[in-house]
Parts: sequence; C-alpha cells; structure tokens
Amino acid sequence: MIGQSETNEKAPGEAHMADPLARPAVERADARLMINDVVAQPRHIREALTLLNGVDLPRGDFPGGLVICGVGGSGVAGDITAAIVGPRARRPIQTVRGYLPDPWVGPGTFVFCPSYSGNTDITLEYFAAAHAAGATVVPLTSGGRLVEMAAQRGLPLVRVPAGFQPRALTSYAIVTALCCAAAADVGPDLRAEVAEAADFLDGLVQAWGPESPADSLAKSLAHAFHDKGVMIYGSGPTTAAAHRWKTQLNETGKRLAFASELLEADHHELCVWGHLDEPGSWSALFLEDRADQHPAAVRRMELTAELIAGAGGSTHWVSAQGETRTQRMLSLVLLADFVSVYTAALSGVDPSEIELIAELNRLVG
Repeated sequence: MIGQSETNEKAPGEAHMADPLARPAVERADARLMINDVVAQPRHIREALTLLNGVDLPRGDFPGGLVICGVGGSGVAGDITAAIVGPRARRPIQTVRGYLPDPWVGPGTFVFCPSYSGNTDITLEYFAAAHAAGATVVPLTSGGRLVEMAAQRGLPLVRVPAGFQPRALTSYAIVTALCCAAAADVGPDLRAEVAEAADFLDGLVQAWGPESPADSLAKSLAHAFHDKGVMIYGSGPTTAAAHRWKTQLNETGKRLAFASELLEADHHELCVWGHLDEPGSWSALFLEDRADQHPAAVRRMELTAELIAGAGGSTHWVSAQGETRTQRMLSLVLLADFVSVYTAALSGVDPSEIELIAELNRLVG
C-alpha cells in the first residue's frame, strides 16, 4: 500500500531540484495553474456554503426524491452527493446523464441541474423537460443559456464564479446538491459536517499539495500512473470516487483510465487481467473506506488485488481519510485531483487542455 514516508530535510532549492513535482516543475506544464484550483478546494467549499445561505431553495414534500442531471464534473457531483448522504437518505438520490427525464419525474420530484457553462445541451433539454413535467427544478451555472431559462420560468438560480475549468469547481455542485437534498427532506442538513470537512481538507492540502515532500501520497501515485493505463476499483461509497478518479485521470492527466465497481467486476472483468499481453503496463487502484464498506466487500477487494498482482499488474491502495462520511468522500476527490494534475505534469502536458472536447462541442453546436 502506498503511503507517506519520512524524508530528510533539504534546503528549499535542493528540494525543488530533487522533486520533479515541486511547484515550479508543475507550473511549467500547468501554465493556467489548475494546481491552484485544487489547492483551493477547501476554500471553494466554504464559499459554496456562504453562497447557498443567500439562495432560497424550494422546500416541501418530495416523494420522488432528488434527481441530479449532469455530465462531467456535474454528474460526478451527483454521485458523490449520494455517497455522502449514504444510509442517511430518506428518499432516493439519483444521478442521470441524459436528455430526457424518466416518466415518473414530475410533481413531487426535486431536480437539480448543474451546468457550469450554462450551455450543456444535455442539461438544458433535461431542465426544460423536467420543469414542463411539473418537477421542482433548481439550476446551477456560471452563466449561459441556463440563466435565461431560469429567469423565464421564475426559478431560483445558484450562480457560481465564472472563469474556471468546470471540473475545478465540482465542490460547488456537491455542496449545492447536499443543500438541495436537505431542502427536499431527502437527507439531513449536512452543512455543519461539510464545514468541518473543509477544515479537515486544509490539512490534506498541506500533505498532498505541490509543497509536500517528493514521496507524498499524491506524488507517489502520479509517478506510478503517469506512463500506465489505470483501472480504478471502488466498492459501496467509493464507487462514486472511483468514477471521479477515472474522469480526472482522463481529462486532466490525459491518461487512459477506467473505473469499475466491486463486487460486479469480480464476475467478469477479473478474467481480463489473466490475458493481457503486457500486464505490467496497467495499474489497478483500490479505493477503500473500511468505516462504510461491508467487511466481505473489503475482503473481496484484497483477494482481487492479490490475483491481479499475481497476473503481473501493479496494485495500489488508497484509504479514505477522515472521521465523517463527508470528510472521507471529499478526501478521495481531493487526492484524485492532485494526482491527475501531477500525472499531466510528469508527462509534460497541459492539464487544462481539452481540445478534442471543445471540437466535439463545436460539431454538436
């Protein structure tokens, strides 16, 4: 299991020369300074809580539960929200990544539609259809058409800061989704727990950020992954975090990565590891949260890791950090974001670059 290790003290200049992921080295690839957005995650959480204090979210009885419609970081926010609420949920919390609501979405359903740009065609169409079906709809955006559509319908709007990569402000969507869950009485009011989590993440930023030791957990994982394909395994609550790791290694780290859920993967995907031409070119990452995962699931993860290692793949473990469910889930999000920026830096690529995504959006219109 990768973990922290002791290092000898060095003068600042020596440390930077010895650490290819010290801030000056990271910034050579990261010209738009996405690393600063990762470092700012605790602050973003606090800003989101302050912002939500000024938004009058609809309240009432919503037997249809909470539906979160979003793609990319917005969709991940829905997954992480459901994982944070977990067994405290009183009604369903569902994330959808599609154009049209299910037939049961209507009066009695609370729908949260985050789109950072405000122009995501999937979210815009879902937003309009859900509202037309009688659902209570709350959008989140930094601008774009979603602002106009909300104003035309007289709906409350959560307006977040503009000028960021959408995935860099996922924290805003997570906090808002948790507040929507409380407003809909789908789950408890977790604002105090979220505020405590922000304070907890301050310490993890120090442990994993660009000023951390060269062998810190985040930097060690980046070295392990930057020239390999990565399969990330989650189970129970860490399944949502595994998807965040996958998307961040894809979009920010520019690495081929996939996410899979245990126990399901043990019934088919495991076979592939025994038939790879170059198993050493792949790494398997296991995300554990023993406070929230079933002991039998943890045992299966351990056995799966042993079999993958025996087949020639490299295996790595990350344990969720913190005392509360919110701390543990957000610690996994923070670590994924650091590792993905570091992975890009080691490969000499810009973590903010999304040329093919931009081209696809242009073609879609």
